[in-house]
Parts: sequence; C-alpha cells; structure tokens
Amino acid sequence: MNFLPRSAALLAALACAPAAWAISLQDAQRAMDAHNPDLRAAALELRGAQGDALTAALRPAPELSLGTSKISPKHGVGSGRWQDKRVDSTVGLGFTWERGGKRTLRMRQADALVEAAGLEQLDMRRRQQVALHEAYFGLKAAQDVRDIAEANRRSSAEQMAAAERQVASGAMAPVDRARLAVDDLAVADAAREAALDLRDAQHTLALLLGMEESASLSADDAWPDPSREAAGSAADPQQRVDLRAARSRLAAADAGVALARSERRRDIQWGVEAEREPTDINGVTWGVSVTIPLGAPSRAQGSIQRAEADRDAAALQLHALQRQTWAELDQLQAGAEAAAQRRRDYEGLQADSARKAVQGIELAYRRGAASLTDLLDARRSWREFEAALIQARADHAIALARWSAATSVAEGETL
Repeated sequence: MNFLPRSAALLAALACAPAAWAISLQDAQRAMDAHNPDLRAAALELRGAQGDALTAALRPAPELSLGTSKISPKHGVGSGRWQDKRVDSTVGLGFTWERGGKRTLRMRQADALVEAAGLEQLDMRRRQQVALHEAYFGLKAAQDVRDIAEANRRSSAEQMAAAERQVASGAMAPVDRARLAVDDLAVADAAREAALDLRDAQHTLALLLGMEESASLSADDAWPDPSREAAGSAADPQQRVDLRAARSRLAAADAGVALARSERRRDIQWGVEAEREPTDINGVTWGVSVTIPLGAPSRAQGSIQRAEADRDAAALQLHALQRQTWAELDQLQAGAEAAAQRRRDYEGLQADSARKAVQGIELAYRRGAASLTDLLDARRSWREFEAALIQARADHAIALARWSAATSVAEGETL
C-alpha cells in the first residue's frame, strides 16, 4: 500500500499544526484507510479467520506414550543397569483416523469464514467511506456556517456602534436601539454556536482518521457538482459485499451442519506399542491397539441441532438483508434526487441577488423609507436562507455518498 507513508506524514503534520489545516477528501481517505480503528479491527478479524483456516487444515497429530509397570513397593526396581531393572517398560505411538470427511468439512467451513471476513472488511470500508463523507462535508458545512456567522456578528457590531452614535445625536429612539441590541445578541449567540459546531465537526473527522488528538482540521474540497445526480447502477446489487459476506456465512453454516452430521461416524484410534520385560525371554515384544468410541449415533444429535439452527439463522439473516437492500436502494435514490432538487431550488434563488435585496432594505431603513421591523425581518430571513443553502449543499453531498456506497459492488470502491 503506497499510501501509507503519505498518510503517516499527513497525520504527523496534522498533529503538529497549530492552526487550521486544510485537508482534501482524498487525503482524508488515505489517512482513514491506514489508521481508522474500525478498519484495523476488521483487518485483525480477517487475520484471525485465516489462522483458524490453518488450524482447520491440520490432521490429528500422532500421540507418543511412555509407561512403566510392575514397580514393587517391597523390592523396588532392582539393581544394576537399566536393562536389568525388574520393571516393564512400554513405548507406543497412536494415530487417529478421522472418518466422515471431517477434515475436508472443517477446511470448507474455515475457507467460507475467511471469505466472509474478507468481504466484511470491504463492507466495513464501504460504510466507513460513507461516515467519512458525512464527517467531511459536515465539517465543510460547519466552516461555511461559522464564516457567515462571524461575518454577521461583525456587521451587527458595526451597526450597533452606529446605533449608539445615532441615539447620542437623537437620530434614533432608544427603543429602536434596544431592538437592535436584542438582534445583535441573537447574532452573537449564533456565532458562538457555530464555533462549537465547527469544533465538534473537527473532532468527528479526527476520530475517523484515527488521530489521537484532534487538530484544527479544515475541509479543503469544493462541494460536489450540483448537476451530479444519483444514477441507476448497472451492477447487480446482489453482488454487494455485504450480501456476498452473508452468503459466505451461510455456506460456512452449511459446512457446519455437514461437519456435525459427520460426528455420527466415529473416529478410530490405532497404535503400535513396544514392550520390554526383563523376565521375558523374547526381550522386546510388539503389539497393536485399536480404540473405537462406543455409543449410538444419536449422541451427535445435539450438535447437529445446534448447527442446523445456526444455518437457518444465517439463511434468515441473508433473506432479511436482501429485502433491506432493495428498500435501501429505493429510499436512497429518492433521497438523493430530493436533495439535488432542494439544492437547485435554493441555488436558483440567486444568493447574490438576495443579498443585494437585504442591502437595499438596509439603505432604505437608513433613509427612512423602511421600518426597523422590515429591516430585522429581512436580516433574519437572509440568515435563515444562508443556513438553509449550506445545509442543502451538505445534504446533497451526503446523499450522493450514501447512494454511491449502496450501489458499490466488487470492493466498495465507487465513492
């Protein structure tokens, strides 16, 4: 992965940055791929499943047995060399013959679980990409709201200073100045709230990037193209990684049922043994042994029932996920289209013209052609329009990301 050095350098720079640090969505993606805790946990889960597969492929290991007998508490073991001791010594080697294809079934089950873990890792990345887009464009929206709120706060402060002079000169009634002060307080509160929202958005993005401490992150990319809409996907939704992972889990459960049923065929243990008895004229003698567990095949009924229940649960989960996928696609496509239309509607109002209209009312108020109520209503409507426009852009960007993730198939790479 050639993005690791770059993402590491990026995070190091972010950690040392004393001021706002502009980061692109592409760089944020690289950093998340390398350091996101959930993605790293999914990688560890895959690593563990691969270890289980190695264990499942092992054959039963031979067993070495050593023993001695005929040790007399009265006469002991005798004197002289070890060959002259009055005890019997045995050494044996035992083997287990697995019947019913247990090793093959174990490997089949483990391989299906490895495949499921790999697909779930890709699905985790797909879902984390959505979370990254939500956090990134949430940060960008918070930045725009903060900038507008700060501009409104500065403008309101200048207007309050002018009102103070007008009251002193008798050009404005104190009651009008009090009404402006109430509006100025609301603008200042909005600026403080926007600053807090920006800080929260920075923390949210920093957590996704796996940063130990939050830096003053700044979203550098522009809003997505307003003409971009959710288009139908040519790929088969059934090939989405989450559905493929569920099918792999079902295949593993099927192998588990077969493995449980194979327990009806009991394994046989056999071995060879060498025995040395000093009093035997033959010296070392050889023997063989066979061990067959007793009990009816019904002894495996409990494990079979458990495996069948797990298989049915996996099938039920797959069926529910398939239904959920179709509903999700329909809902997300409608949501993306509605978000695009809402953004077009707000941007079609021509923000520059609307701003000039507010400035015209301000000029009319200064000349006595508009009331203070008209001025305050115009300012309030303008601030609401600015906030709604930013939210419409953020909703459109997030809706596109969700739709793209929902229609991604092979590796969740379409975002």
